[in-house]
Amino acid sequence: MNDTRRIAHGGVHARPRTPVLYGARKVVAAAPSAGGAFPNFVNNGGPVVDTPIVYTSFWGSLWQSDAAHQSEADRLNQFCTDLLKSNFMNVLSQYGVGTGAGTGGFNGTSTIGDVSNQLTNADIEGVIQNAIDDGTIPEPPAGNTSQLLIVFFDENIEINDPSQQLVLCEPNGDTAFGYHDFFTTSAGNPFFYAIIPGLDDACIQESCPGGDATCSLQLSETQEQRRTQVTSHEFAEMTSDPQLNAWYDPQNGENGDICNGESEQITVNGNTWTVQRIYSKSDDVRTNGATYCLAQAASPIPPLSS
Repeated sequence: MNDTRRIAHGGVHARPRTPVLYGARKVVAAAPSAGGAFPNFVNNGGPVVDTPIVYTSFWGSLWQSDAAHQSEADRLNQFCTDLLKSNFMNVLSQYGVGTGAGTGGFNGTSTIGDVSNQLTNADIEGVIQNAIDDGTIPEPPAGNTSQLLIVFFDENIEINDPSQQLVLCEPNGDTAFGYHDFFTTSAGNPFFYAIIPGLDDACIQESCPGGDATCSLQLSETQEQRRTQVTSHEFAEMTSDPQLNAWYDPQNGENGDICNGESEQITVNGNTWTVQRIYSKSDDVRTNGATYCLAQAASPIPPLSS
C-alpha cells in the first residue's frame, strides 16, 4: 500500500465552488486553452476512464443490521445504475469519458460490516485490499482502467487522517464531504475509488457551522440527496482525473470543484435524483465564460482535444 505517497486527493469541499486538497499535486506544464473563464482547465496528459464500470461497497454495521439502511443501499445502487444511463454522461463525454448516456455499467455490490469507526486513508486502502484478497471486491483485470469503486460509509464511520489532510464527519477540523483517490493493488493493478461518508445532519453542521448559506450541501436536502450529489461530484472527477494528472485546473481544481455546491435534479427511467452540476469546458469556451456548469446535455458533447 501507498502510505507515504504525495498528499493529493480529489474531493468535495464544504464551501461552494472551492477545490479541496491540492497542496501537493504535481502540476504538469500544460498550455492554457483559448477563451472561457477557466483557460487553465486542461488535460495534463494523464489517463481517463473511458468506459466506467461501477462497483459499490457499503461499510459499517448499520448497512447489515438496519432495514432502512438496507433499503437505502438498494436506492444508492439504483442511482449509480441510472447515472450511467443518464444525460449526465453526455457532459462527461467531452473529457473522453464514454460516448454519452448508456456508457459503462453497474457491476455489483458488497457490504463490509466489520470496519473501524475511525479510519485513515491507509486503513481504507487496507480494507479494500483485504476485500479483494477474499473475493468481496473484484480485482481490476490486468491492463483494465475502467473499474471504479464507490464506498458508502454508515453514519458511525469517520475519517481522521490529518497527515493526509483528510478529516471527514468529525466534530472538529473537517476538510471535505467526500473524496476520490487511487492506489496500486498487490497484483499490480491501478485501483480507483471514491469515499462517500454518512452525510447526516451532524456531519453537515460540523463542517458548516455557518449554516446553509456557506455550505455546498444543505440541511434542507435529504440525506439521500446529499449522498447522490456528492457521488455525482466524485464520479465526474474520478472518471476524468482518476490518477490526479488528467483534467484539472491547478488553482480551481477538477470538474466537480468548479461547480461545487450547484445541485440539480435529473430523471432517469421514472426515478428523480439530485446530482451536482459539473464543469463543461466546451460550454465555457463557446459562451466565453457565461455558462459552464451543467448537470446534463441533450446529446453527447464531442471530445475536446486539450
